[in-house]
Amino acid sequence: MEGIYTAVCVQAKRRTINHRSEIREANLNRALELIDYAARRMGFPKYAPVKLILFPEVFLQGWPYDPGPYSNLFQKVANDVAIQIPGEETELLSEKARKYNVYIAGTAHEITPELGPDYPFNCAFIIDPRGEVIYKHHKYCPYFMYEGYDDVSPHDVYDRYIEAMDGKYGRKKGDIVSCFFPVVETDIGKLGYIICNEGFFIEHSKALGLQGCEVMLRSSGMLEPEGSPPQQTWEIQNRAAALFNMMYVVAAAPSLAIIPMRPTSMWSGYSMVVEFTGALLQHVLHTEESVTAATINVEMLRSRRTEPKHNFSSQLRTEVYREMYKPMYPKNLWLDKLPTDMAERMAQVPIDRLIEEGIWIAPKT
Repeated sequence: MEGIYTAVCVQAKRRTINHRSEIREANLNRALELIDYAARRMGFPKYAPVKLILFPEVFLQGWPYDPGPYSNLFQKVANDVAIQIPGEETELLSEKARKYNVYIAGTAHEITPELGPDYPFNCAFIIDPRGEVIYKHHKYCPYFMYEGYDDVSPHDVYDRYIEAMDGKYGRKKGDIVSCFFPVVETDIGKLGYIICNEGFFIEHSKALGLQGCEVMLRSSGMLEPEGSPPQQTWEIQNRAAALFNMMYVVAAAPSLAIIPMRPTSMWSGYSMVVEFTGALLQHVLHTEESVTAATINVEMLRSRRTEPKHNFSSQLRTEVYREMYKPMYPKNLWLDKLPTDMAERMAQVPIDRLIEEGIWIAPKT
């Protein structure tokens, strides 16, 4: 039936690598096996065939933890771990996309030629059934609290990023919001993507929703204890994004982590597919390796969007909202160097200013 298909979340294990040459043996071969399984086992060929297979965040490389022999992890990732997209790794995924006539998506540490060899980015990519990389989104708000734990943000090189990426990989030419949060129109709906920590900022899913995104992909590595009950921030964010923007959310979380000196369940699992009402369509309730799926009905969503009731994005009163936002974390901070100085990074967080201006009230002790 037109507009109805199956979306698959692959809750895969991630083995941390020290060099990109290890990607295939450590993680990619298993990912290819799970694509075979998902394409053959999930879905209903006559009613809702598998059309989308989503992997967790950095499923090819994991999270490097030791910068050696470099002075920081940014250099380690850029020199030894990051890949180019498209490249030899994504070509193997492209072969599966062509074989099964599906879209395949995930994220990877990437060196983007347009932005130079020294800046690693966390890149969300979508491969279409022709095997072409049609979409890239680079993580706008990396996890901030550990030096080099996550990659560089496009916001850190704001001006250079717009110049390099404008109009490419799903971006609309000359559109700043689209440049940082692209939405691409496909035969399975308008697709957008956010990565892990970006779900803590309601503006990111709204940036997609206001461009008409119908199916939001989210690859994550939600750390404990935030991901599991009673906090359940992963589920709260995904369901809220679906409801507030009236769109499906397909959210793949990682399974066990294989990292020296780290617990194997440091991430909480719980991959899910959420309907545009905010209701859970499918939910994996554990951290083990798993493949799950749910039916997406894009035509039903489009029909629902024609009704004003609970159609919240169509009721935005934007004149006041525009006045709410004042500068916080400044752009273009790291045009000339990597953000390796944690004290310098933290100095940009305006907590003291917010207290001095009376917006926040300081604690008594």
